[in-house]
Amino acid sequence: MTAADVAYVEANYMSLEEACAGRPEALEEVRAVAAAGQLPKPSYVLPDGTEMVPADYFVIADAGRDAFEREFLAAGGSPNEVDAEWDGYLSGAYGVCLKEQTPANIVRKEALVKAISGLLASPEPGNSGWRSRLRTAVDALDELERPFAPDYDRARWGPSSRDRCVTAPRERYPEVFASAVSGSPRPQ
Repeated sequence: MTAADVAYVEANYMSLEEACAGRPEALEEVRAVAAAGQLPKPSYVLPDGTEMVPADYFVIADAGRDAFEREFLAAGGSPNEVDAEWDGYLSGAYGVCLKEQTPANIVRKEALVKAISGLLASPEPGNSGWRSRLRTAVDALDELERPFAPDYDRARWGPSSRDRCVTAPRERYPEVFASAVSGSPRPQ
């Protein structure tokens, strides 16, 4: 982890100890339950060993696996994907990429990544409908996702969904994302 990674994580996450403050479970009990695969692993572990989690660390866990499945399916998720997405949640990965870890956001993120990838695979920058669909999908994904740690996340996973589906399209097609009022590109 670089100094920039540590600064990003410290600014956007809390320690597992802080997340456990005021909860009936002791920190060691939460660690044991996470190690057993019943709570998410920390999204980050700092070089000094501090386990870092998003502010909504306990929200899905407190609701439970059954509530996760109901909400996931209600949001349009596939019954065949429930177990894999639950495992993804427990891995701590959704705490890395989503501003709010909800089953609906998990489904929405996957749908947006798929839509953007499809649009980029068959580009039609001269088509106003294609431009509008790309801009809408990229902007929606931008609203859902965190920025990711600048170096660490790319080292452990390669280019992030933000790199591939937000930053790259904006760089490749700046005219699609130019503001109609000022003519300047939208901020990233």
